[in-house]
Amino acid sequence: MAKRVIIAPLNWGLGHATRCIPVVHELLKQGMEVVIASNGQSLALLERQFPALQSYILPGFNPTYPSHGKMTLAMLKQLPKFLYLIEREKVATVKIARKVKADCIISDNRYGARTSFTKNIFISHQINIQVPENMSQYHSLINKWQASYINRFDECWIPDTGNENNLAGKLVQSEKIKIPLYFSGILSAMNTQLQPEEKVYDMIAVLSGPEPQRSMFEGMIIDQLSRSFSRTLVIRGRINDPQPMPQRGNMEFLNYASSDTIASMLHKDTIVIARSGYSTIMDLVKTGCRAILVPTPGQTEQEYLATYLSSKNYFVAQKQSAFNVSEAMEKISAIVPMSITPSNGLASLVKRLVNG
Repeated sequence: MAKRVIIAPLNWGLGHATRCIPVVHELLKQGMEVVIASNGQSLALLERQFPALQSYILPGFNPTYPSHGKMTLAMLKQLPKFLYLIEREKVATVKIARKVKADCIISDNRYGARTSFTKNIFISHQINIQVPENMSQYHSLINKWQASYINRFDECWIPDTGNENNLAGKLVQSEKIKIPLYFSGILSAMNTQLQPEEKVYDMIAVLSGPEPQRSMFEGMIIDQLSRSFSRTLVIRGRINDPQPMPQRGNMEFLNYASSDTIASMLHKDTIVIARSGYSTIMDLVKTGCRAILVPTPGQTEQEYLATYLSSKNYFVAQKQSAFNVSEAMEKISAIVPMSITPSNGLASLVKRLVNG
């Protein structure tokens, strides 16, 4: 009898859901039954991607993000609500797991998505949370707190290469995690076989992340590129918005595009503008496209990744406050996109799950 797995991505941005797409495909490929559990846009995305699968709603928490200032401090102020959500999430997960008779739960950064009667797997690329310099004295305490939740799972899957040529740098280095750590390789839903032979767009901007920063960044891109001779596509990252945005000069808009749709428009010479979210970076590495990374202001993880990967000359990085397409384009020709060796890490992990 096939094992039944609940896959439960966090609904903070679409990255947690998109990187679960290859996980679901591999689970199905190896004969497992998959149930989806999430909320908001993450749930909508996976339901659209896998319409034949059962899906359930988990409790959601919509954190308030600052227009200015540090994300870490804003999140700490909302910690009581977050802790309450974890408990609600755990109760809901137990009910769903009993109802579908689950054998395993794969949680992408949902600390409460586990039970006492299933195998519980946690997916994360950030087991070493970065904090602003003015909060460095709390770095150990914050990571000790996070580890106390991750260590309640049976194992942790890290979507990275596991070698010195890795993507996440020190984000995946922690002595506080006591459960087994396994590297799955890059998790990207991008199908590079769909990439076009002829270039359709000179630039594609892929927007994501929390408001109000998403809209602020979108406004800057429109302001700088709508009058350009470059043919530009802006993918707005608004999956539930039915209202199309009209074309402006050589600039076209899509509220949402699936991974396959994006891949079909990403020529190897198309320049990408995107946030430095980890899932976005995995997609970029897989496609081999050159990109300008603009981290969400105050989000220390994205700021670290942009600095770390630009120092290796894989990407051009700019702060949002200093975003300037012309200056970035002067540097883009000098970068050398990171190349990765295909990995069977995910397939091996799933095979071990099937046989375990």
